Order: sequence, then structure tokens, then C-alpha cells
Amino acid sequence: MRKTIFMAAAAVLGLSGPVLAMGGMGGGGMGGYGGGSGGGSAGFDDYATAVRLIRHEKYADAIPYLNRALQQKPNNADVLNYLGYTHRMLGDYPGSLDFYQRALARDPDHKGAHEYLGELYLKTHQLGQARAQLDELTRLCPSDCDEKDALVKAISDYETAANAPAAPAASAAPAAAAPSAAPAAPAAPGS
Repeated sequence: MRKTIFMAAAAVLGLSGPVLAMGGMGGGGMGGYGGGSGGGSAGFDDYATAVRLIRHEKYADAIPYLNRALQQKPNNADVLNYLGYTHRMLGDYPGSLDFYQRALARDPDHKGAHEYLGELYLKTHQLGQARAQLDELTRLCPSDCDEKDALVKAISDYETAANAPAAPAASAAPAAAAPSAAPAAPAAPGS
């Protein structure tokens, strides 16, 4: 039901594809952010704008909108989760970790935050911690859910890459070229 509501809201906002697979709605959904049946508040507009920017991989551009949305709803796990996601995508792993932890402090069952935190742990080579997040997702969705499936795939890809044979090292030094009798003439301008 929650996913159907989100998909309908996403259609109204012009969102599709990657946003649905990003795990950002896991746990709270749009209802956790929008709050009630009232019209679009400034915070909701900022959040919707941020989600659109994230969909287009404009992570740095999304952060100011997410920060404004967080001012409107300071305890919103969805906003905190997306702040974690944008910071991770920009390579700010400590900032990302802080936002994911804050999201999970507000909503310990936020599937998207568990997925993304697991992916962050893989980026920082903490496979055991990533598996702990997978365990949480297994508890939250014993059969299947998109967030769990995404983290299973990320862990599998990580393990495959870690177990791949290392590329052979290039020879220590290429054979030295035989010195020529005369230095090469410089190229003429325009040639």
C-alpha cells in the first residue's frame, strides 16, 4: 500500500525509475514527510525538488534543498537518509555516516537507511558492518524488498571484486630505447 501511494505521488511529481530504486522512501514514505492532507508546504517543495535533483544525479545541488526541508521537519528520517545518500555520492563518508545514523535514530526500521548505510560500509571496506545492515533488512522484510535485494547485490559485487585476481603488474621498467646519434628536431609551429 505504501509503495502504491509513493508511486502515485512520484507520478504526480514527475519522478520515476531511479528514485523508486534508491531506497529513499523505505520506512517512512512520502507520508512521513509531507504530513497530513494539506497542500504543498515550502518544506515539501524543497524535498520534492531535492528528490528530482537526486534523480538527475545532481547531488551537490540537492543538499541545500534537503537542508531547508530538514529545517521544516528536523526529525524526518527520509530527509536525513537522502542527506546521507547525497553526501556519500559526493565522497563525504563521515558526513554520510552521521546522517544515516541520525535517520536510524529517528526510525530504526527505515529500510532505505539500512540499505544505504550498508553500501557506505562497503565503500569503506567494512564488510561485516554491511552484513549487519543486511541482517536488519532481513528482519524488516523476511521475504523480499527492494532495499534488501539492492544490498544483497552490492555485497555480492563487493565480494566478487575483492576475490578477483589482481591484474598482473606491469614490467618494472620498459626497455630503454637506444640513444640516437642526433637529437630530434623540434616540430615546426602549425604542423
